[in-house]
Amino acid sequence: MEIYHGENDYTNYESNSFLKVNHCGMRLASEHITITTRKNGRVDYQLIYLVSGHFEVKYDKKKYHLNQGFVIYPPNMPQKYVDYEDTQRIWVHFTGMNVEEILEEYHLKPGVYTSGNSPLAKEMLLQLIVEYTRRPFISNEKGILLSILSTLGKSVNHVENISNDKINEAITFITMHYNTDINIKELASSCNLSQSRFMYLFKEQTGMAPHAYQQTLRIKNSMTLLTSTRLKIVEVGKQCGYEDSLYFSRIFKKLVGVSPKEYRRQNTEE
Repeated sequence: MEIYHGENDYTNYESNSFLKVNHCGMRLASEHITITTRKNGRVDYQLIYLVSGHFEVKYDKKKYHLNQGFVIYPPNMPQKYVDYEDTQRIWVHFTGMNVEEILEEYHLKPGVYTSGNSPLAKEMLLQLIVEYTRRPFISNEKGILLSILSTLGKSVNHVENISNDKINEAITFITMHYNTDINIKELASSCNLSQSRFMYLFKEQTGMAPHAYQQTLRIKNSMTLLTSTRLKIVEVGKQCGYEDSLYFSRIFKKLVGVSPKEYRRQNTEE
């Protein structure tokens, strides 16, 4: 195992130009695991694009394991990532006065992306490395980097749009079948997503996890039944998916603040 601290990199600097490539290159598969740490990060941006293998990265105190995708580190963010023996990746250090606006225009932001790989992006990244080696002769580094960021932005947003459509279908399914048992793993698989990714996107769109969303629907519908019908409380619970009436009463009181019996009394006094 090798550890690289990367604190005294001569390519680590800011620029007042529109956009500038400070450094780029490719890490090929190796016989060693390499850990790179930068306690204070870099003053420029860093793009790390995973070509193949697997890669471990720490970003904003969270650890990610990537089999595809890329990372964009912003300036001054602490960095730590692990290259395994099979890791092949391309990195680009870039800076400039307009980087933030460029990323925003291409619908990108600093962070970890677990999708968005594209053959075109890889091809352009390799071309960028070739252009970089031609210095000090005239090269088209800036143009290539802009095309890379544009391609990655389109690729990520295309994948996210497809995923969001699938999540909307899952939300509709849970809404229609709120009173039945739902297997989240199977639902995620039907969306062509891992369970963890499904849970993340679902919460991003609804503000809660799938089971919490289903629980909320059950309780809201039970509130309607309690005030609009004369069904026994045990029957209300069953119609909303609760076979155990004691469990239903406990969950209801936890979310509503009063028991089902008391809620019915308060809302049907007339």
